[in-house]
Amino acid sequence: MTIIRNNRGQFAKGCKFWLNKKRPNISLLQKGKPKLYMKGKNNPRWSGGMYKKHCIICGKDIFTHKSGLKRKRFCSRACVNKYLFTGNKNVNWKGGIIKDRKKLKETEGYKKWRLKVYQRDRFTCRWCGHRGKKSKAHGDKESDIHAHHIIPLSINIKLCLKEGNGITLCVKCHRKTYDNELKFVKVFKEILRDYTPNIPKGIMI
Repeated sequence: MTIIRNNRGQFAKGCKFWLNKKRPNISLLQKGKPKLYMKGKNNPRWSGGMYKKHCIICGKDIFTHKSGLKRKRFCSRACVNKYLFTGNKNVNWKGGIIKDRKKLKETEGYKKWRLKVYQRDRFTCRWCGHRGKKSKAHGDKESDIHAHHIIPLSINIKLCLKEGNGITLCVKCHRKTYDNELKFVKVFKEILRDYTPNIPKGIMI
């Protein structure tokens, strides 16, 4: 059998080797058609098919192979984030702080506590001496002074409505304490003791 090639060394058109349809011994797998007798249980890699599980967050059905029975526990990335980044598993977890601060501030007990702190401090920031002109205690929509909890609610929520656990700060001074409340506990305690010596010691624990 003669083999015809062109100048580039390729099989010439019309040659037996150029026609793919006439090439012998081409298996079904090479053409993209799997063998029927290798499907399902007949395949030597058969592991029992798909297994059904439930997502531990939302309860949806999950179908996985035998190898993923132990490791696959979630149906989506959203459920993974809920599991990893909520509650005490979150990096920024602060020990169970109140979820809805707005609801707490709308209660009558919190409003009375805030007014007592303002009246005791004479509506003045005890850090820089700024005199407040607007406050929500007087019904204003905006306020240039805030009632700050010396010991954060995440550490001791029982001191939430204690007058001795509050101090009046302006907006700028209050922003300095964000995420660093524990660093200023001693400072604020000393400020309170200077002008309020009659506060019971048990409140300032």
